[in-house]
Amino acid sequence: MEFYCGIDLGSRFAQVAVIDHDGRLLVQRKVRCELGAVLELLGAFEPRPKVVIESTFNWYWLVDGLQEAGYEVHLAHVLKLAMITGSKVKTDKRDAHVLAKLLRIGAIPEAFIYPREWRAPRDLLRRRLALVRKRAVEYGCIRRLLLRHGVLDHTRHSTTLLTSEQLAGWFDEPLVKLHARQEVERVRLYSHQIGELEAELLPLAVKHADFENLQTLPGVSEILGLTLLYETGPVTRFASARNYSSYCRVVSGIGQSSGVTRRRGRQSKQGNPFLKSAYNQAATHAVRNYPKFRSLFDRQVACHVGRVGKVVAYNTVAHKLAVATYYILRDKVSYREDLMFRD
Repeated sequence: MEFYCGIDLGSRFAQVAVIDHDGRLLVQRKVRCELGAVLELLGAFEPRPKVVIESTFNWYWLVDGLQEAGYEVHLAHVLKLAMITGSKVKTDKRDAHVLAKLLRIGAIPEAFIYPREWRAPRDLLRRRLALVRKRAVEYGCIRRLLLRHGVLDHTRHSTTLLTSEQLAGWFDEPLVKLHARQEVERVRLYSHQIGELEAELLPLAVKHADFENLQTLPGVSEILGLTLLYETGPVTRFASARNYSSYCRVVSGIGQSSGVTRRRGRQSKQGNPFLKSAYNQAATHAVRNYPKFRSLFDRQVACHVGRVGKVVAYNTVAHKLAVATYYILRDKVSYREDLMFRD
């Protein structure tokens, strides 16, 4: 006798459904999002049920707790659960039951359960990126404030170096001075927090032998190296460089029907957006500073007409960097230009 459990996980409550090997529904219950409550419910079954959980934003605690208790846990990929997301009637009870039935027949689209020790650095790197983007928004606000009041004697770069006193010196109205001062204070706060995160994260990366190898990749700085390391995780989870490139969103989707193929656009945003962003930044730096990458970029631009040429060319460079990263991490080696650009 085998049992299969599907858990539809919410923020405060979880819907738990348990079926047997014949598909009979044995339990359909709503419990609080507490590990003890879930373990008490599942403890009534022997042997222990196999468990599947939808990959929602808060799966960490439940997956870790069930694994430590000895349960076989599967994480279901949200985007591939068409039987749930495409259903006409969608409730927590139905979702939990469907998860259990999919697990029973071996049709769960598996998502990777990221190792616990890698999650905190990865999440902090994502938070750092969010802070960098918020700081960029504040820089834009400062520049628009200057332009709104006719202050033209500045550039985008000089805006980032302004102090609150310098900024307030351009204005006479007290309320505008207050506006300017608060903008600078927010920039300082974001910069301080970004610096704190980097100071904590960089020493952790030094412990990884792969981090030093990633630093040899053209266009990859310390922060980009950290992002590639922690967003990729154990590279062995990817069967090939092609799979990894697809996960990084540096290859386009393909839609084919009735002999007609459409290459760009289909499902192109499936994958990891943080790796996509990192490789785009690395590609920009590589094209700017490395002649062979510049030559590759120029050749690609020449092959395409219009504004899309540069987009495709940068993406081609990003794809090459992603493939190189895969082999660097898999083989534990540094970057080799002769393998990247074979004659």
